[in-house]
Amino acid sequence: MKLEIEVEHFNLDNTFAPSFVSSLYQRVEAGHWVKVAGHLGGQLELRQSQPKLLTVQCKAGLTETALRRRVMLETGLCQGPYERMIETLPRNIRPKIEALAKLYSGVRLPIVPLDFLYMLIATALSRRVGYEPLVVGWCRRIWEKYDGRIDLIAQLKPKELREIGTSYQVLRLPKILKSFIELSKNIERLPKQVLDWVGPPETPTEEYIQMLPLELARLTLIRGCWGLGPKIVDSLLLSISKATHFTPCDTHLYSVAKRLGLDNVEEARMPQKTLCSRFLCDKENSKKYKIPLCPQAESCLRVRLSPLGKLGGWVQTLTYLHGKFYCRTVNPKCETCPLEAVCER
Repeated sequence: MKLEIEVEHFNLDNTFAPSFVSSLYQRVEAGHWVKVAGHLGGQLELRQSQPKLLTVQCKAGLTETALRRRVMLETGLCQGPYERMIETLPRNIRPKIEALAKLYSGVRLPIVPLDFLYMLIATALSRRVGYEPLVVGWCRRIWEKYDGRIDLIAQLKPKELREIGTSYQVLRLPKILKSFIELSKNIERLPKQVLDWVGPPETPTEEYIQMLPLELARLTLIRGCWGLGPKIVDSLLLSISKATHFTPCDTHLYSVAKRLGLDNVEEARMPQKTLCSRFLCDKENSKKYKIPLCPQAESCLRVRLSPLGKLGGWVQTLTYLHGKFYCRTVNPKCETCPLEAVCER
């Protein structure tokens, strides 16, 4: 089946390149991506040969309505354009976000809820390492050998893992996945408030997590799974749900936000697993779910960036792109940076 979808403020390359969803795709050329793993892997092809037209080719026997819905999620077209929402941001940071959005135009946030386990693997591998080419390369080898079978990957021995990669991120992956698989069986590892809210799991972990409100899903994953910290969990939930207000925080985001002079970033603390596994970030959700407010909420980078609201994940993606090309944590290219006029470095 072939579909043609009219688009506005959309760039397929800028959208896919920084997203963990791109680990499921092969980039053929500019504006041309083919899905190689996950739901519709080997059956879905996306091409943007004109700025306002996205062409979809699909070999699966989906109805037009089902295919369109899948593509709208998978490309992030179900949300945005985010550029139109910049005016909702605090006035003092708008010029900086507008400059970023103009430089990296057409970015959306892809969502692949049917590829939960693939995104779990991709995000789990991303701790303290560059997404391209390392994480993408590891994922491609995993998809080829084991697809998204976390039950198989959780049993791999070091010798088998070294065929994928020799870094500690790969070698610790089975322990992370085993912890995730067993979460639904180990009720004692689940927060009491989660059990009170939805009851004990009666389904596999991935289905149980997707049943939970986003804040409780975040708390459960961070608390119950070995090796999954705030940044990884925020990235995972941003990739499989409409959690656009989730802002994955790492030293890279902190560095770019600080240099641009976004409000209240100076001296902010990074989210900590020990705190994120027991507390919530904001008063409203703390009261709603009867979970204590984090004692370090006021100084946490994630909270200090909360004025970004629904644009949080989008702005984080823009800063990722800017950090990749110019605003590097070490040896930034300030002399050639096109955002020099709005930078406070």
